[in-house]
Amino acid sequence: MLAVALLAATAGCAGMGFSGASGEDVSYDWNASADASIDVSTGSYQAVYRANNTTELSFSTPTELTGDQPVSLSAVKFRYPNGTIVNESVVDVSETRSETVVSIPAADGQLAFTAPASQRGVTVSAPVEGSYEVVLPGGMDVLIPVLGHVDPGDYERSTADGRVHLAWESLDGGHVEASYYYQQDVYIFAGVIVLAALVGVTGAFYLRNQIRRLRQYREDAGLDVE
Repeated sequence: MLAVALLAATAGCAGMGFSGASGEDVSYDWNASADASIDVSTGSYQAVYRANNTTELSFSTPTELTGDQPVSLSAVKFRYPNGTIVNESVVDVSETRSETVVSIPAADGQLAFTAPASQRGVTVSAPVEGSYEVVLPGGMDVLIPVLGHVDPGDYERSTADGRVHLAWESLDGGHVEASYYYQQDVYIFAGVIVLAALVGVTGAFYLRNQIRRLRQYREDAGLDVE
């Protein structure tokens, strides 16, 4: 019984399940130019999707060991074309073992919600066809391949108000993934490379010097050095 209780208590922390919070204090950017706008902050992101002639959208997070997992949604809202905004009381949110399914009341409105993200990356679903934009947290970047990664790769990068924007002209299905780093990490990374180079040069010099000393010893001892 204790193990079951612990599993139930930690399920929400693992990103499973639907949070029924009304999110009255959460405001979304309904005027974003992209069909799907993802605004990432530390530990979470706010998403706004245009329905684009569909009344059902599915969201999941891929994992290497257990396959796709449902996304934990909170502060769910829907905006009608006339500007009226309602909460999850008129939005049906259900969950399967592999995805979270959201049924919305109109096929030409906008769905918005808040979902969890990790400290150094975010993965979001692309359930509607159209343009996508992901705005990274302040001070984050993806430029250096060893430190950052973006998939799909055919994106455009820009900066505005001190934040990096990643944009795709058209996506339909799958996921958008971004792994990012603090911009000051570049200096740490460069320092590690310089230190490794110095260690390598010093080691090579020491080894060469030891070989020379050994050759000199053999010559002084009258041994064959060929």
